[in-house]
Amino acid sequence: MFHPFVLPFSIGFTVMLVVLAVRYAYWLRGLSLVNRKRCLANLFSIQTLRGVSEILRESLLHLKIYKTNPVLGFMHMSLAFGWFLLIVGGKLETWYYTGDFANPIYYAIFFRYFEPVTSGFWMNGVMVFFMDFSLLLVLTGLALALAKRIRKKLVGMQNTTRHSVGNRVALTFLWLIFPLRLMAESATAGQHGGGGFLTASFGEWLFSGTWAASFEVPLWWAYSFSLGLFFLALPFSRYLHIPTEMVLILLKQWDIKQETGFRPQKGLQAFEVHACSSCGVCLDACPGINLAHDAFQASYFVKAVRENREVQSLATSCLNCGACNSACPVGIHLEGLRLDCRSQIFEQSQFNHSYLPVPMVLWRETTEVILYTGCMGRMQPKTSIAFKALLTEAGISFVHIDEKAGVCCGRPLALAGAKDQAVKMMTYNRDLINGHNGKVLVTTCPICYRYFSEEYQLDIPVQHHSQFLWELMNKGLLKREMQTLKLAYHDPCDLGRGSGCYEPPRNVLSAIGQLVANQKERDKALCCGNNLGSLSLTETTRQQITAKTVEVLTQNKPDYIVTACPLCKPTLSKQSRVPVKDLAELLLLTKHHAKGHPVSAQQYQKILDS
Repeated sequence: MFHPFVLPFSIGFTVMLVVLAVRYAYWLRGLSLVNRKRCLANLFSIQTLRGVSEILRESLLHLKIYKTNPVLGFMHMSLAFGWFLLIVGGKLETWYYTGDFANPIYYAIFFRYFEPVTSGFWMNGVMVFFMDFSLLLVLTGLALALAKRIRKKLVGMQNTTRHSVGNRVALTFLWLIFPLRLMAESATAGQHGGGGFLTASFGEWLFSGTWAASFEVPLWWAYSFSLGLFFLALPFSRYLHIPTEMVLILLKQWDIKQETGFRPQKGLQAFEVHACSSCGVCLDACPGINLAHDAFQASYFVKAVRENREVQSLATSCLNCGACNSACPVGIHLEGLRLDCRSQIFEQSQFNHSYLPVPMVLWRETTEVILYTGCMGRMQPKTSIAFKALLTEAGISFVHIDEKAGVCCGRPLALAGAKDQAVKMMTYNRDLINGHNGKVLVTTCPICYRYFSEEYQLDIPVQHHSQFLWELMNKGLLKREMQTLKLAYHDPCDLGRGSGCYEPPRNVLSAIGQLVANQKERDKALCCGNNLGSLSLTETTRQQITAKTVEVLTQNKPDYIVTACPLCKPTLSKQSRVPVKDLAELLLLTKHHAKGHPVSAQQYQKILDS
């Protein structure tokens, strides 16, 4: 079976496959030799099966988007899974009908034209219903996508991505494909019979007259052209994400490691930046959306990288709070991409760390806790004072190693892109920590906690002070009575999204007062606005972000806003009428709290001074 109208589809599809093969081969060659060997070793493994399962869940069913936004998730699922069902169903239908699996690809795409009536086919009724149902599913998703473009709030979104002209052209062809398929199949059903509950109904309604016969072949031509032109545009538009996301999922399942440096045109980074669908989920998650002069959100950053434009300003504006990382349904390592980009800024910079002394610790007795409070511990000493008072109350021996001799943990330098310089800080601190005979390292700063946990590879466990305080309360070493306090907890970015520590601070607060929920918490918590990740965000924008966060935290009129970060605390305090305390400060405060009678600011200062 053949008709000339199959040529636009066939040509477009073939060109797309050739371009994809060439581009993917080039990107894969950018992988290190170790990574390429890992690909081959895992090709026929359980990891591949897991990858296929994840492709089904995320590339076709879009479960991550569905959990964040059910309407948006259903829209993406309808388009992706519905089209998948049409492809699979069409192949099965032609296979069953002809008994030959090796039919030309176009035969399944245009099957209804070549075989309008398949009554002799024993599975005819089931297959015809299945194909019409799949088409209806896609058309439903298309209607939602159109509604999203007209009024984004209808699908629960506050912000959507802006399309380039090329992407708009590709989108137009994509949107035309399925209405044209409906019209073409309906025209054939109206002229020759056959069709299912959808196409037969449309065919009888629109194309049953003799005048309508002239529409049948032109509609199939239009359908073929829309398919062919979309496939031609796909490798050069945002829709390259459709096949690329599937490849990226397999690469991650095969444990392909990121190469060092910023190389977005080859290797794993190339797959990551082209797997971004510009779905816009990261936009609503960003605390800086619509505030900064330039849109620096992850979607725009990745788009600029993909188009090989200057991206350093977009890379340095970001707070690196991790909200986009947490929201991204594709799992792109957005923070890593930005930091690798920032590293280019510091390639020619000169640093001098000759001031660092050689840490020397002679023999000392075992101590239970090695305490590291970091830079912010010096700038905001109340948290350190409160935590040390609590350790003393619990009878825990400790050594405050950076009270005089410590230096920065190194994460601020790493966030700025100066990873090699951060290593010098790490080496000094690692030697200092290993030189003390401690059982656990505890830090009051989430930034330090994350870096110690992820990068230092210490011989002793690392805990944030919220985790350690909850352990002390669980063991009965710190005892508190329930107070009549309403407490709003703010999840610090590096402690929450960065390290997954959500429950310990909430457990502590729930033991001393009523923890009130707010609409943005846990992995959706808003940044305080003063995250060290941004190198160029203006003070005005930072204050606007802080104001949004304070507004959310004070909605339920708490007695205190509580955080577990010495950087978030002063930032929130500047704009909050509600007192802001660190977890350790509040726990110390409740020791002196008369039930139902809050301690005044003057009394609280006396407590800290004592």
